[in-house]
Amino acid sequence: MLATTQLFENSRRAGKTTYSMIQHFENRTNYHISLVRKYIDKIIALNDPRLDRAILEEEKEYHDLSKFKEPEYTPYLHINWKHHMKERGAEYIPSNIVERQMNNATFHHISTNKHHPDYWDDELTIKNLNSTDRDKPPEKTVDATKMPLTYISAMIADWLAMAEEKKTDPYEWAKKNINKRWKFTKEQEDFVYDLIDKLWKEQ
Repeated sequence: MLATTQLFENSRRAGKTTYSMIQHFENRTNYHISLVRKYIDKIIALNDPRLDRAILEEEKEYHDLSKFKEPEYTPYLHINWKHHMKERGAEYIPSNIVERQMNNATFHHISTNKHHPDYWDDELTIKNLNSTDRDKPPEKTVDATKMPLTYISAMIADWLAMAEEKKTDPYEWAKKNINKRWKFTKEQEDFVYDLIDKLWKEQ
């Protein structure tokens, strides 16, 4: 059994995908999308006049669906598997080629989906991505000051969905990243914390 498991892991590291990877990716991503949609519904129910309901409905319908298409799909099988193994106390180290594909897919995702602050930086490059740890600030802070409040609210729905799934604290995530990983205006920052206050206290 150990030899078989090692064989599969070696194949994955070399860039092969397996049924287990596909199944995990689809189950986990669909669950995440369902949580995001739940929080967007809560945001819509607030009837905040600053927010565009039509855009929120669109964000609700299309959130993260780009991960089911190339150039994101195959690399995201590996990205999700890496997180999955880490949560199980194991380590998944893809080959350098696969790691580059994972970084390129992540960059494609954050630069083409408007609920990510990175989308709104006119000078965004792959250097704005921390290639060794996606969840840590990069060397160059992303300028998100042009991000409209409606898309910030979709971002918060994403953050809260992750916090619920991983049983983490969205306030800690915000403090760790605001004006460190992403540069926001004071108005944007106040809006982030106000929206978390309104939605997360219900947990």
